[in-house]
Amino acid sequence: MKYADGVDEFLARYHKVMPSDFFDRPVSEQRQLYLNLSEAFPYPVPDNVAIKDHTLLSDGHELTFRAYLPKDPAGPGVIVYFHGGGFVVGSLESHHTLVAELAANTGMTTIAADFPAAPENPFPAAPEECYALLCALRDNPDVLGVPADTEAPVLCGDSSGANLSVVLSLMCRDRGGPRPKGQGLIGPVLDFARWYDLKDDSGFAEEMQYYARAYCPDAAAAASPYVSPLVSAEFHGLPPAYIMSTELDDLQEDAVNYTARLEHAGIPVQLVIEPGLVHAPVRGRSVIPQVADAWRRFCSAVKVMAAA
Repeated sequence: MKYADGVDEFLARYHKVMPSDFFDRPVSEQRQLYLNLSEAFPYPVPDNVAIKDHTLLSDGHELTFRAYLPKDPAGPGVIVYFHGGGFVVGSLESHHTLVAELAANTGMTTIAADFPAAPENPFPAAPEECYALLCALRDNPDVLGVPADTEAPVLCGDSSGANLSVVLSLMCRDRGGPRPKGQGLIGPVLDFARWYDLKDDSGFAEEMQYYARAYCPDAAAAASPYVSPLVSAEFHGLPPAYIMSTELDDLQEDAVNYTARLEHAGIPVQLVIEPGLVHAPVRGRSVIPQVADAWRRFCSAVKVMAAA
């Protein structure tokens, strides 16, 4: 196993903040530790992006999101980003600068979705709230104050956020909702079921089992197509996808299998497996030159889909 340049430094900083047993700690502490990664890997907010928090009502329920508006937009395309964190940790703040960079790099209006976290709010709370947000944005495009194609966003995310991007593409197809025009996925986890009862004492497997059980306290739910698309979903009629995976990611097989399923369904897809990198490493773009390059290519691919 050979790491790309900078990965050792990235992992040292990461584990200084996130101890290997962090998922055994109280949930509130887990969330604070994860948020502290933003201090370990600080990034400036691009000055060419205006940022504003919004609330929309859907059936009397408040839906919150953060809008990132490029001051020199490249077009009316819209990107919606779903943060990672195993559906347990992560927030608008943990991915704030990343989403701001995505808006700056693409020149497209970019939305960071807020959604309820497990274990307090298990499946299907997160995808249902995010689907409601997509529908509310479609129905209220003027809320953004700029020309915006909210009917056909590109759905993006990292890890469990990439899971949401795929699941919401399925939900939009199945329910006749908004019509996403692309999927931008970083290290997607698309089969929670395989981790649910896995007998493996490796740190990553234990962490994934924790997330799977927190998100799906009902074991049967882990096989739902809206939790584990690779287990039971059908993939016709989905939007094109750009998938960034990494050589040293235990979830690489999810990206490979999803690529194969999309290809079989005739869906345009590009899979890039970045050599020498670990799971969803975009937070390390300042210390790992290859991640910085991979992130630029990801943003370029998302821009093309959003402009289509």
